[in-house]
Amino acid sequence: MPTLTRLAAAIIFAGLALYAGETYKTLYEYPPRSGNGTLVLVAVAALVGWRFVGRHVDGRLVQSIFQTLQGVILTVLLSLVIIGSYTVFWRGYQMRYSGLEDAFLGFVGVFVEHLMRMWDLDFLLLIAGMIVGAGIVLTIFYRWAETRRFDR
Repeated sequence: MPTLTRLAAAIIFAGLALYAGETYKTLYEYPPRSGNGTLVLVAVAALVGWRFVGRHVDGRLVQSIFQTLQGVILTVLLSLVIIGSYTVFWRGYQMRYSGLEDAFLGFVGVFVEHLMRMWDLDFLLLIAGMIVGAGIVLTIFYRWAETRRFDR
């Protein structure tokens, strides 16, 4: 059932993903000029915020922060699977792989490359702060929205 909390979670996750995606680009020595990765990240984050985080957030602060943490992990993994699959299919179309094994290793290589780039202390602290902040905001929003809904 659509609720204000699910909408808020989708909007908050999309906004934080946009900011984190743009910050992630600064970790490159030569940042990519295309915004396709950020667009995929924002779309996946909005979907995860709506379908997963918004459904499980409640009035308990620690539970909401934990759900937000799970949502961020899910967003990163789904985004990396989509971006890795796109990269493998694009490179396969350009005939850069000699077989299925090379393509699979290319997928794992893209996945690991992005994860290792994210393993920057400043970036991880930014993500941790976003998780705690989003969990607090969603808890407050849930308490406000649910009391409004049940007061009628």
